[in-house]
Amino acid sequence: MTENSELSEREIEILRLVATGASNKEIAQQLYISANTVKVHLRNIFSKIGATTRTEAAMYAVQSGLVPTGVSDLERVEENGDQAAEPLSADLSDNSAGASSLHSQAAPPTPVGWRNWLPWGSAAVLVIFVLVLWWFSGRGNTATPALPAVAPTVAPRWQARASLTLPRAGLALAVYENRLYALGGEAASGVTGMVERYDPQADAWEARQSKPLPVADITAGVIGGKIYIPGGRLADGSSSDTLEIYDPARDSWSRGARLPGPRCAYALAVFEGKLYLFGGWDGKGDTASTFRYDPELDEWEILEPMPTARSFAGAAVADGKLYVLGGRRGDMSLAVNEVYWPAREGTDEPRWTSAAALPAGRYAMGIASIVDVLYLVGGETQQEGGGITLAFAPAQNVWQEFPQPQVLTWSHMAVALLGSELYVLGGLIDQQPSAQNLAYKAIYTVSIPTIIKDQ
Repeated sequence: MTENSELSEREIEILRLVATGASNKEIAQQLYISANTVKVHLRNIFSKIGATTRTEAAMYAVQSGLVPTGVSDLERVEENGDQAAEPLSADLSDNSAGASSLHSQAAPPTPVGWRNWLPWGSAAVLVIFVLVLWWFSGRGNTATPALPAVAPTVAPRWQARASLTLPRAGLALAVYENRLYALGGEAASGVTGMVERYDPQADAWEARQSKPLPVADITAGVIGGKIYIPGGRLADGSSSDTLEIYDPARDSWSRGARLPGPRCAYALAVFEGKLYLFGGWDGKGDTASTFRYDPELDEWEILEPMPTARSFAGAAVADGKLYVLGGRRGDMSLAVNEVYWPAREGTDEPRWTSAAALPAGRYAMGIASIVDVLYLVGGETQQEGGGITLAFAPAQNVWQEFPQPQVLTWSHMAVALLGSELYVLGGLIDQQPSAQNLAYKAIYTVSIPTIIKDQ
């Protein structure tokens, strides 16, 4: 096999995910690209490294040091007939075995054919993914399933990590090359352009080049190795129409095309390499507008507006659709869950539909998508118990609680998925800017030694 120096940064990202056993759909979800794009990348990867199966590709990733030994889930990468053009055979979101079987099953026997790929010893590693997604297993069930007893006791599900250097709320959070970037927001001293980078291995923050235009009530999107931050609330309280773009590799800033109108407190999602911006505050009131930005053309496009005007909503992608949840209109917190269908553009089918509403209205919460399950943390609410931590499975159209952090009155925070952990940073705690940095273990890995006997 050839050296991995021939692989592009994106190809290395995809190869690492293949080595964890991720399906094409899961890779597409995590990298905000389409499944077809993943297939194209996989064909190129296989050609460059001389692999013919996903098993070979996974072993190449391990042996080349792209992933640490013990991380790859080789049981999910089948040796026979699993070519780059086909999705991985085991997609967690489609498995109906349930969480209990996942917890209880021992490692299956290692296929004899793998012996040629395990020259480093007599142990194979099985990585078992235990996701909150399994709460929703059993697609045919009509009743809301009970939470299974999540057995791992290696650590609490929520853990405190190194705090932000500057306590702030309304900040943006982005992930690039296994590091977190916290950008902008509002501190006790006012709106800031501060940028910090977090290294989870060192559990430490370092300063980066500040954002030229300090803003708050913002969200970031990552496309093509760059971090895009549209609009935001300026120091004088007005809304901005400026798009600023951060290049983490060069630690430098540039500007893109101005938004069709000034916006802050919007919802933002990345889908198929484009930014989708929903609603927000335009300086006069809450809006229902939908904007889409194409970074290749550096152009904004106005799409069909949302059914409900609002600000401080959350947006995330699941199963090829964009979910816009909650928000605030005037003084009212909303429970709406509206769904935008990009695939229906140019057709007679409705671009906007509705899904199961939140149990209670809320806004200024954190939201992230993990394997087509939406996680919702904190937020402001007018109803008792409305700020509980929730997960939503679009396939079942069901809301359910998941383990609660110790911080209960938390809003205006930033949320992002890094590796197997969901990070929640900054925000307002008891209406004061916070430097809090909590990580939720969304995916557990358990290593089980397996003895390979010679025939």
